[in-house]
Amino acid sequence: MSVRINRMKQKLRQGEAAFGGLLRTPEPTLVEVLGYAGYDYVVLDAEHGAHSFEALDTLILTAYASGITPIVRVNENTPGLIMRVLDIGAQGVLVPHIKNAEDARRAVASALYPPDGSRGIGPSRGSQFGAIPGDEYFKLMNGEVAVMLMMEEADAVENIDAITDVTGITALSIGLSDLSGSLGVPGQANHPSVQAAVDRFMSVAARKGVPVSLSVRSVEEVREALKRGARLASIGTLETVLFQALRGWLQNVTH
Repeated sequence: MSVRINRMKQKLRQGEAAFGGLLRTPEPTLVEVLGYAGYDYVVLDAEHGAHSFEALDTLILTAYASGITPIVRVNENTPGLIMRVLDIGAQGVLVPHIKNAEDARRAVASALYPPDGSRGIGPSRGSQFGAIPGDEYFKLMNGEVAVMLMMEEADAVENIDAITDVTGITALSIGLSDLSGSLGVPGQANHPSVQAAVDRFMSVAARKGVPVSLSVRSVEEVREALKRGARLASIGTLETVLFQALRGWLQNVTH
């Protein structure tokens, strides 16, 4: 036996784009549907969503069953929280409100075992409860953990060069909602100041070889994100996707 391959990181290593979605309700079937549809990763949103640790446990196992990489979006950049979601089997974390290089280093250190980080050692599901020998587990596991950092602060725009110099970052994820608020134009994702910040994130990340994730709402936006240099594209919240599909169906049959 060996550690579980992180499908999202595998795609990135191969130079391919990876596609995913975000789930806020603790509904395993939606994770299954996303996996069976061929997506690479699901972000289980424990920052804005309704996920308890018990719910995350079930959702992670469902992701395993449907062949999709489970990433947990934690609500704060703390070692104990990051360690715990990884210990129950998440294959990566999405850490919010990264403002500077110190924030980035703390997130990376919390997610990776020594010598690359300082994650507490208590392997359980990741080591298949002891089925994988310790030497193999610790040799390989850091390579399969994704550390994704949210770029959603005005300070991050100023500090992006230093942030992207931190070793161990898998990808940056640009959070347009909080970014627009931090820049003084809440809810205006297309405001010139917000889009200028996105351009800066994208250009510096490209120069440093750090993949970037953008949230998209349509096929056209996916294509535009990829043209812009994104390596990961998220279709947004699955609940919103479902709402739009159901409303579109009803409108088509009633008009």
